[in-house]
Amino acid sequence: MTMPGDDSAPPRPPRDTGERSVHISGVTGSVSVGDHNTVHSVYRAGAAGDEAHRQLLQSIVEFRAGLAQLVRNDQTRALDAELADTEEEIRDQGRATPGRLARLGELLAGATALTGLLASGQGLVERVTELVGM
Repeated sequence: MTMPGDDSAPPRPPRDTGERSVHISGVTGSVSVGDHNTVHSVYRAGAAGDEAHRQLLQSIVEFRAGLAQLVRNDQTRALDAELADTEEEIRDQGRATPGRLARLGELLAGATALTGLLASGQGLVERVTELVGM
């Protein structure tokens, strides 16, 4: 079976069992083959839902890149884990929930040495503060 976007694998030849075969590649959307099939599609935002969340996502990506260069300890691991969860939530849902933003804001407030050390830290703090309304 080829995966979505994988057009490199040639279609398999039909089996000698007399069955018909179908090869589908490069499809965006839903496909149903055969009798009495149903198709259900779920579309996710895939990108931040508004400008503030797009900016937050970019700030998270930049800050995490800088954070990866620092010595790992409990604080950097906890902050990176929350940042990763926030990044995933924004990518999947288009925005971060208020509770997640509040947790991230608390972690950033306790990590002023880290946010001050990294050039991207101030931008991240500003984005979270704008969204939380702190």
